[in-house]
Amino acid sequence: MKKHYLGLLALLGITLAVACKKDKDDEVPYDAVKQAAIDEQTIKDYIAANNITGMQRDTTGVYWKVLQHGEAGDTIKLTDRFNISYKGWLLNGTRFDSTDNTTFGDIRLGDGGLIPGFKVGPMKTTKKGIVQYLIPSVLGYRNANRGTIPPNSVLKFEVKLNNYYY
Repeated sequence: MKKHYLGLLALLGITLAVACKKDKDDEVPYDAVKQAAIDEQTIKDYIAANNITGMQRDTTGVYWKVLQHGEAGDTIKLTDRFNISYKGWLLNGTRFDSTDNTTFGDIRLGDGGLIPGFKVGPMKTTKKGIVQYLIPSVLGYRNANRGTIPPNSVLKFEVKLNNYYY
């Protein structure tokens, strides 16, 4: 009787192992071009559904709009250090991050550590200006799950450029 149960248990274990094993043929590789097209439509639908006017599309695919013009002067460059305040949301309204007066004293906008799409917004205004922008997932966290940010999420940011340093 004991051998019978052990045999069934072994068979069940093998069956589960085979059933749960991912086959390389079943994996779908990440297609950035296809995802960019999906994100583009998602952004256009979001803009239309929320009656957002004045959004412009950057050559990178990031949509942006100046909410408050800053002081007269130069815009931030990739080589500048900066101080910002920002809020980040998913398109469903879930806020995933925010901060006031964050100084990236040793980080420049062009350095690593920031998602590619985030770098676009601060360059669209001058000191004390506020920019809202929509980042396609391919310029955000792509198909990675980042805590409260699901894979392939378009991100919405509002950023105030408090100051920047050469």
